[in-house]
Amino acid sequence: MDEGRIRRLVLTAVAGAGEGSYLPVGVSARHVHLSEADFHLLFGKEGQLHKEKDISQPGQFAAKEKVTLQGRKGSIENVRILGPFRKETQVEISLTDSFLLGEKDTPVRLSGDLEGTPGLTLVGPAGTLRIPKGLIIAERHAHFSESQAAVYGVKDGQKVSVRIEGKRPGTLEAVICRVGAGHELELHIDTDEANAFGLANGSLAELVTEAGPRMVPQKNLSADARKVLSPGTKPPEMPPVAVPAPPRKEESPRNSIPREKVLDLVTEAEIRAAFKNNERKIYCSKKALITPAAADAAAAGDMEIVRLPEVETKKRDINW
Repeated sequence: MDEGRIRRLVLTAVAGAGEGSYLPVGVSARHVHLSEADFHLLFGKEGQLHKEKDISQPGQFAAKEKVTLQGRKGSIENVRILGPFRKETQVEISLTDSFLLGEKDTPVRLSGDLEGTPGLTLVGPAGTLRIPKGLIIAERHAHFSESQAAVYGVKDGQKVSVRIEGKRPGTLEAVICRVGAGHELELHIDTDEANAFGLANGSLAELVTEAGPRMVPQKNLSADARKVLSPGTKPPEMPPVAVPAPPRKEESPRNSIPREKVLDLVTEAEIRAAFKNNERKIYCSKKALITPAAADAAAAGDMEIVRLPEVETKKRDINW
């Protein structure tokens, strides 16, 4: 059993145990899918597609053969072909590639959705081919087998978000789930998206299926709220509000924070629990121990760890 398969089994088991829904990242560089007829136009009637290596999705492989892409303003050489052959030729590039080629109108589409897409010229060792359509920027998506989808709680076509941790944290939204035979657990993004988040093949992203406050569907909003959020709508003018005088004495944190909320040991587990509860601050005593993993998790989640020097916490035994 290959390493990728073992990793997917482990991640699925982790998700099934309720310990976190993580997806391995697959970074998709520019590539070409060819029909068999178009392949022979580019590589000759006797040409054959030779496997270089298998890739993560079942039955698919990277071929040794490569072509040149020619756009309106530029070209890109040595673009790899992925096998096996398809019914229609399709070229997948990044937004950066579209600028290099002079094809700025390249749409973002799911693989296989080619109607209304532009074409370009492919150059092979035996010929040149102009395809009338098939040039796309691949829409971000996640693959699941049927059994994996059941564990992760997603359906084919469902849109989810994924959370990225690390030095360049953030959230990728509108990730389309692709479920069924021929799919295996993996998040697919292009090189532009991977570079923006500092990701590489094998990185992990956390699946988010429940929208937070920032992602409330507009259909659940009131008519007035939808009107305010509509593009081009000016925000309503708010009536003047009387501002109360500030209190003479600021309330002491010792009186405002429940004692059980003040920790003497802050670990990554406490940070993640607070993040899931939409809490932006963690409180601890002056002498509390904050683990490096907790500090990193707090920074990644834009959370604040607040020391309260006036508060005493109940001591607990720690076995090292």
